Amino acid sequence: MKKFVIALLGFVISQAFANSVWVEQNKLVGEIGGWRVYSKEQVSRERLNNQNPFTLNQATERSLNHQLDWVSYLPGSESISDYYFLTPAQRSALQKRSSIIYETTKSYYELVALKEKLIHMEDVLDAVEAASELSARMYKVGNINELALLKQSKVLYKKRLEYKALQGKYLEAKERFIRQMNFDSRDVRIDVDARLPEPPKEQRKLSTKELKAIGLGDINNPESVKNRSTARLSYESYLEKYQIAKSYKEEILPTQKKISEENLLRYNGMLIDVFHLLEDVEAQSKTVMDYIDANTAYLIQSARLDKDLMDVQMDFSNINVR
Repeated sequence: MKKFVIALLGFVISQAFANSVWVEQNKLVGEIGGWRVYSKEQVSRERLNNQNPFTLNQATERSLNHQLDWVSYLPGSESISDYYFLTPAQRSALQKRSSIIYETTKSYYELVALKEKLIHMEDVLDAVEAASELSARMYKVGNINELALLKQSKVLYKKRLEYKALQGKYLEAKERFIRQMNFDSRDVRIDVDARLPEPPKEQRKLSTKELKAIGLGDINNPESVKNRSTARLSYESYLEKYQIAKSYKEEILPTQKKISEENLLRYNGMLIDVFHLLEDVEAQSKTVMDYIDANTAYLIQSARLDKDLMDVQMDFSNINVR
């Protein structure tokens, strides 16, 4: 993409920015500043970089194999239905299982989110570098002043620093994941998914048993009250984060897309210049990054809710056993 952009930039400048060149500039903008930065480029990168990604299910299975007390754990006890027949050691192993799944899910989604951001940031950085190249060539032929050139250079410097910082966060997340997976040198080439799963169409609803377990009831044991309170708050946090992620997916992202399309129409009508249009890349980028953050928070909270509900149901069963 970058080679094509630079070649097209050369053609645009060589035409001395006559009115007829507006069409060619429009082609350039479509390449480096359109919504395709996120929607199309990222899809093609996924296909190239993720032929056989290490999935969340594989990560969970590996974590359980390495961390779970299989001597005490009773396979099939996850449903809680046979909880009354479990020994204290088996109940402890069941609780440990839910904690391992949560920690693994959290570590996996944090890594995937940062990888998704990096892929997106690479495309945005391409666009900013192309804009800077355009600025430099326009400055040479006298179409912009030095102030405009310096402003564009500043944007490029900041974007490179942002990309470098994101790389650092990604490496930190990768190391956390390596520790979680107990990887060795044979696993260093294992890669994860490039995109987070999208939030579902409908939010999760609690079952009758779950609602009964998180209710106050007539138990005032401090630890039980704490567990129920934690589970209720966890569910409320889940609902909040689900609505935020869903709003980004169904409302904010589509609205940003329409804004970008309107800016492109204004550019075609010569109401704004190419640099105003390229500023839209920053708005697009921030919206996408915010969506990734919101979706990550939702997915992690969903896993946290599973753990908290398991904890409170086991506590509820323990009380009945006693």
